[in-house]
Amino acid sequence: MRQDYEAAVRALRDRVDELRSEGRQAEAVARTVHAERRALAARFKEATAEPLRSTLYQHTAHVYGDRLGPTIEFLRARGKSWEEIADAATRPGSLPSIED
Repeated sequence: MRQDYEAAVRALRDRVDELRSEGRQAEAVARTVHAERRALAARFKEATAEPLRSTLYQHTAHVYGDRLGPTIEFLRARGKSWEEIADAATRPGSLPSIED
């Protein structure tokens, strides 16, 4: 399942390219792909068996303050540009160890 998730996240690169080629503003691109990435995270985390699902939620909430990952507000508060947010949405994060 992890490989499917990573492939789905990487596929968002095409979405970024599509939105940029349509002339969408950087903020609109970032907000769109960020939302799509969070939806992927939610779908795949819900499909993950316990106890790993709870571990993922706990780890992600601990790191980002939200169990699905960083919010737009979190990223902007850390100085991320709209372009950086869009690009980051296309990169899968690392899988925490079960001991985290």
